[in-house]
Amino acid sequence: MRHAYVLAAALLFLTPPQTMAQTLADEARQGPYGRLAIVNAMVIPGHGGPAYGPADIIIEAGKIRQIISYNGFSGRPADAGDHGADRVIDATGMYVMPGMIDLHTHIRTEPLPLQYIYDLKLAHGVTTMVNGAGRGWEAALEQQRLSDENRITAPRMYPIGEWGPPRARDPGHAPPAEVMAPWHDPHRAADLVGQVVGPGKAHVVRIGSLAWNAELFGAVARAVDQAGGITTVHLPPSDLSVVNAVRAAELGATMIEHHYGYAEAALGEGALPALPTDYNYNDEAHRFRQAGAVWEEADEDILLGEVVDRLVASGVSLIPTMSAYEVNRDFNRAVGLPWHEKYTHRQLVEWYFPDAAYHAAHHWDWTSGDEQLWAETYRKWQALIREFNDRGGHLSYAVDDPYLWNTPGIGNVRELQLMQEAGLDAMEVIRAATYNSALTLKRPDLGYVQTGYTADLAIVDGNPLENLRYLYAFGALTVDGHGRMVRRGGVRWTIKEGVIFDNALLVEEVLRMVAESKEGWTDPVPALFEPVIRR
Repeated sequence: MRHAYVLAAALLFLTPPQTMAQTLADEARQGPYGRLAIVNAMVIPGHGGPAYGPADIIIEAGKIRQIISYNGFSGRPADAGDHGADRVIDATGMYVMPGMIDLHTHIRTEPLPLQYIYDLKLAHGVTTMVNGAGRGWEAALEQQRLSDENRITAPRMYPIGEWGPPRARDPGHAPPAEVMAPWHDPHRAADLVGQVVGPGKAHVVRIGSLAWNAELFGAVARAVDQAGGITTVHLPPSDLSVVNAVRAAELGATMIEHHYGYAEAALGEGALPALPTDYNYNDEAHRFRQAGAVWEEADEDILLGEVVDRLVASGVSLIPTMSAYEVNRDFNRAVGLPWHEKYTHRQLVEWYFPDAAYHAAHHWDWTSGDEQLWAETYRKWQALIREFNDRGGHLSYAVDDPYLWNTPGIGNVRELQLMQEAGLDAMEVIRAATYNSALTLKRPDLGYVQTGYTADLAIVDGNPLENLRYLYAFGALTVDGHGRMVRRGGVRWTIKEGVIFDNALLVEEVLRMVAESKEGWTDPVPALFEPVIRR
């Protein structure tokens, strides 16, 4: 027997970290069940209607089969039963909302564990994500397939495809002219789209790299839409003189990421931003500094008038990703956030720390003046978001993590808070992250707690309409019925197409992975706050 214990200990020691992570992740993934019942829950439907309950939600074959709602005063009858379910989740005191749909995120590259990303997303209620194919296109499709088949613990995935040969085949270099010639011909877009969009191919296609040619941009946007896909646009500042945000929307882009192109659209017809003569787009300190400065030039009346009106009329979806850029308005806050110690993987800190070798790590000479410019950017940007939403624009949801000190999953909740900061109420915020984003993705069966819809749900220990911070894995402080300060919250279970994820196990695994990554490591952040004046 003693030898068996020794052997088991040796095997545990020799087990690769990723294998250990996968073992616990597999344990957290439960089901699907023939019949699953969530009982005694309050329900936030997602489409903007108010919460109601208590209610029992019956799930079969990955769909919501029935919702039984009880009188809100008398509550659920004691003899209501378990509905003959194979698994019952008692959601007393909890709120059920649709799983969130993150329309732009990343998985980054090795050595960051994939499971770390997946666990944090699920643990914060994200059931679907549109992700960059950071580890190669074929690998992204394989992860998508494994998730769809319930063979890995991960959200549903829609990897972002390219128009033409994937850049990942030759990192850092565009294919030669003869290869790209047919893909750069607007008249060939309808003929070529079948090579990009369809089963086993892309559903979401990035077209920001085509913004140097408005005719081509529009032709591809239309072709992808007609083929059943959607287009996503990160407008590069180098091409905004040709296609700004308003032009992209009117040319047919499905959704516009980030903050680029709005201020430029408010400069006036044909006007260009006042860039310094030594500006170099490939210098990221220049790029991000001027991306904030251009909002100072934007005419606010035009920005919140004509620009918003045309965006709303176009039918485009805006996915702001405010949480990804918040470091630009307060560097010290971003690097000193308390959750970095337990939740932010060592590899992310190394990628985030100011370093010209890494994308979006441009804060090596970031000044208080730069932060002031970005604070002003947020004021105008959030005003645009609020006006767009208030006039009936299709506001959706994305986070663009993990970049810029924006920890996966945690950034998803912070994005909701920033949307509320922009002037939306919590119900509008949740609608953007669920119902609206499902329509943007052309998945109208998602984003809604309703009979017949796909059972993608987040079961929250607390009312997120009262406090969005209840969605954080570490919850929020509140006062209980006895006047005592307590901490509650967290998404207790996430459900994807009827499959249950036990988020307590996923968070435990995240904490282990992060702690392991930092063993014997010197965190560079504390050195930033050492005194420079010494005796």
